[in-house]
Amino acid sequence: MRSLTRIRLGLLAAASATLVLMLAPAQGHAIFKFGSALAPDVQPSNASSAHECDVGSPTDVCTWVMNEAYQRPDGGHKAPRRLVIKKIRLIAGEAGSFRLQIARLSEIGPNDFQAKIVRKGPVITYQGDPDSNDDIYPVETFRVGRIRVRRGSVLAIKTAATSTLRCSSGGNNTLLYDPPLPIGGPFDSPSSDDGCWLLLEAIAVKPRPRRRR
Repeated sequence: MRSLTRIRLGLLAAASATLVLMLAPAQGHAIFKFGSALAPDVQPSNASSAHECDVGSPTDVCTWVMNEAYQRPDGGHKAPRRLVIKKIRLIAGEAGSFRLQIARLSEIGPNDFQAKIVRKGPVITYQGDPDSNDDIYPVETFRVGRIRVRRGSVLAIKTAATSTLRCSSGGNNTLLYDPPLPIGGPFDSPSSDDGCWLLLEAIAVKPRPRRRR
């Protein structure tokens, strides 16, 4: 009887260990999102055509820095911890492209911000909404490799014009820099700001722990 009990206990312990091993990878690959909260019902309102960062100079390239996220207020535009961005999602009114960048923000006064660019990502070319007459807006997803970001990092883009916007509010939801910010430069004040939200969302995971040598 004791032998049978020991066998059952041994089998139970083995099953528990197997369950722990099965759950560990899933927990280690938790998904984190920051930036605007996107879904097919999020309209790129008033952005069916691309907005120029410098009105009157359509070829001027600017840096656009997310200063607030649509449907993720109160810090939802910032990376919540050290992460690795694997995908970028967006909604756009029409086709276009931009260079993805990673920025840091500094609040130097009440509602007064500066930004700097700390890293660049790939060029992303998007299709936009092929049928602007319906109420479904395609959420486009792009793999961006493995972009490491620190806690508090925000999304930015470098382009002359974009329709990855939702324009139905005022304020400084997006900071604009003309000329564009250099990578690795100091914090700087924006040339202007915009009440439109950037419809960009980062999909990220925790970085893999470094192996001890």
